[in-house]
Amino acid sequence: MIVPFSATLPDDLARVGGKGQNLGALTRAGFPVPPGYCVTTAAYRHFVAGCPTFPAWLDRLDALDPDDVAGARQLGAAVRDALLAVPLPPELVADITAAHHELGREHAYAVRSSATAEDLPGASFAGQQDTYLNVRGDDELLAAVRRCFASLFTDRAILYRARNGFGHRHVALAVVVQRMVVPEASGILFTADPVTGHRGTLTIDAGYGLGEALVSGLVTADLYRVDRRTGALEELRVGDKQVAIRPVPGGGTVTEDVPEDRRHARVLDDAAVAALADLGARVEAHYGGVPQDLEWCLVGQQLWLVQARPITSLYPLPAPGPDDGSVHLYLSFGHAQNMIDPITPMGRDLWRAVFPFGKTRLDEIPRGTTTMVDAGSRIYLDITPVLRLAPTRQLMFRILRAVYPDVAARLATLVDRPEIQAAAKPRPAALRLALGMMWRVPFDLAWLLLGARLDTQTAWADRMVAERVADFRAAVESQPPGVARLRAARHQLTGVFQVMPKIAPRLVSGLLSLGRLRRRFADTPHAADVEALQRGLVGNVTTEMDLRVGDLADLARPYPELRTALEHVRPGELHRLRALAGGPAFVDALAAFLERFGMRGQAEIDIGRPRWADDPGLLLTSIRGMADHGDAPGAHRRHFANLQAEAEAAGGRLVAAAPALARWIVRRQVQCVRHCLGVREHPKFLFIQCFELVRSNVLAAADALVHAGRLAARGDVWFLTYDELLELAADPYAFDPRPRITARRADYDHSRHLSPPLVVTSEGEVPARPVPKDLPEGAIAGLGASAGVVEGIAHVVLDPAAQVLRAGEILVAPYTDPGWTPLFVHAAGLVCDVGGMMTHGSVIAREYGIPAVVGVGDGTKRLKSGQRLRVDGSRGIVEVLAEAAP
Repeated sequence: MIVPFSATLPDDLARVGGKGQNLGALTRAGFPVPPGYCVTTAAYRHFVAGCPTFPAWLDRLDALDPDDVAGARQLGAAVRDALLAVPLPPELVADITAAHHELGREHAYAVRSSATAEDLPGASFAGQQDTYLNVRGDDELLAAVRRCFASLFTDRAILYRARNGFGHRHVALAVVVQRMVVPEASGILFTADPVTGHRGTLTIDAGYGLGEALVSGLVTADLYRVDRRTGALEELRVGDKQVAIRPVPGGGTVTEDVPEDRRHARVLDDAAVAALADLGARVEAHYGGVPQDLEWCLVGQQLWLVQARPITSLYPLPAPGPDDGSVHLYLSFGHAQNMIDPITPMGRDLWRAVFPFGKTRLDEIPRGTTTMVDAGSRIYLDITPVLRLAPTRQLMFRILRAVYPDVAARLATLVDRPEIQAAAKPRPAALRLALGMMWRVPFDLAWLLLGARLDTQTAWADRMVAERVADFRAAVESQPPGVARLRAARHQLTGVFQVMPKIAPRLVSGLLSLGRLRRRFADTPHAADVEALQRGLVGNVTTEMDLRVGDLADLARPYPELRTALEHVRPGELHRLRALAGGPAFVDALAAFLERFGMRGQAEIDIGRPRWADDPGLLLTSIRGMADHGDAPGAHRRHFANLQAEAEAAGGRLVAAAPALARWIVRRQVQCVRHCLGVREHPKFLFIQCFELVRSNVLAAADALVHAGRLAARGDVWFLTYDELLELAADPYAFDPRPRITARRADYDHSRHLSPPLVVTSEGEVPARPVPKDLPEGAIAGLGASAGVVEGIAHVVLDPAAQVLRAGEILVAPYTDPGWTPLFVHAAGLVCDVGGMMTHGSVIAREYGIPAVVGVGDGTKRLKSGQRLRVDGSRGIVEVLAEAAP
């Protein structure tokens, strides 16, 4: 039940916990660790076995809601009291006492909890259990060990485990007993900057005495930021160190005032900073380059290492990294698509087939590309080469300032750095491919702005999408089922991007016209008319989908039994609704809807996510909510018609207000906005339909692999790459896919808890977003994506399939895509964690005429359902006017 640090093993987590395992590894590697031992989890289990009510307490903990803070506090106190009433087993008392005497009973010791779910790469659990310092004597040591055992059930530890998916029954506690050192200074060292994520910057916090004053927030520590490449001290911020915690000779600690002349003096000189930086680099190298969080003490000139754990708050680096030795900039593909969830491995793989990034020809299947890379199970695009060339850099910033001003502001803080400008220029072959695709764009753009019939653009886009999908289907289905058809499906995906040079001129003409109208009518009474042009846009396929969802709600509204049944329909059981009043008409309309839009759904850019055709329940819940709380039949259609009428009237006023010689061009610009911006959703609609054709063939192959016993379930196929699927389709026994699937699913599940940055460097640096100077206290700043001001009750929605929005509520969401659109029918305003001017939520908000603020960063965490908000879409500000009722 007792293991010295030096006798621990590399795979001893289950026996000595995270802290004990790390201290053992550091001791065996020769780092300066004060000696000590671990009281193992076997001792803990032996101890809790003496508590007859312990199993019943675990049952109650397992039933606890992860958000029930009061319940966790009450239960935790009861469990701790029960355990503290149990004596340590006699044999354990003997073992601890013997180890204490062997290490030296004349010394003082730190007694620290070491849980089996602690100091892990995915969850630190730091500070969840108790620590006791300067413990002296046998009796005090035994009491501290027992209190540590009981501290596995502090309320903070209970809630942390519940929210991170760690079962209370499967976590055990070891106790680290470590000889105390009496330091002049101590602190924390991060081998990567924990704020910016920069892996090239090391940070040190330092204070006087024991580190508990720093950790508990009693002092403002010194901050030292070191450039790891050069060793230079980048920043020194001397803190106000008013107190220090020091050990007392008889045991325990005391808090002392720091003399005035030392409060604002440096704790560490340059030599100590350099020694700490070297120690941090060596520890990180020992752990395979994983950034580390170290606790250290300084006694004279001797550095002691008292803890090391992975930094779990850092977002993973884009991989594979750049191959030219310079620093690169990456933009989140998910943010651009307004979907920040992780994407399955096959989903990421197939997007590389679609996009031309990193290719020398369109039908190339890139492997190991450094242009479209992974980070945290998301896709990131390397935009550095484009930013190095003056013409493309200027064009990109012009587009970003119009569509994603937050991106432009963050990039502007980074792009001129020498280490970024040293990045390689685009490869000539890649430039030729891009120019070959885009050569006709200027001609099409001029044609649209000057001579084309604009009222035919939507019909043209509809025909183009339908023809492309039909050609895609014919090419795939011309091949025999199996490997040949799978190969054909991916090959056809490589050509889908060719639609973008055809769509781009339409969209750009609308954006350019909108921008010129804004400049022309700025600071005039007609500025609001310019914004009104974006309401009720012509031909937006997502708006068409929204309206048809409203039609379905109208069909269900008069029939209470049908509405109730919608919540319980399972896949394949829609026909049962026909037996209910109103059911036949509803089922026929739903079938027609799914025929056109069944391939859509929440997070639809990931081919591995369910579609409405797979499970209409995701859609039916929203339809029922609309039917239960909606307006009179047809209200959504009338509202949209009114928006279109308002937009047309606004356009007429703009033309009338223009000088006579300018009226033709203003009329043309108004038409470009009305008829060209609506095609924004067509490319994505095309991509999703083509993905569905690929998806059906992938699932057919998955079913065969399930039948062969190579997959446990058909959904496992999304955790393979496409090449791996081709190999297994040709020979189901080519390799065992299950270990890969298990590991990738674990990475994917862990990535759900990560907050992906909008922009990140290859060194992990995440640039901070600029904060407006006139931001009201407590307000949240974002991008005003749809003008106007509204006050209403917040409804924070994380899963649109599980929530119903009542009329007049303000939708607060992490992102929105077509899977969220049923909620917009009742929304009075929108607040979105991510988004730009042309992302889904922004466009739909403008079309519905509701104020929207997007790109707020963490609105779903800072705002709560029930709060009364003011959403100012004109200024991009969200204010909390009143807290939610208890």
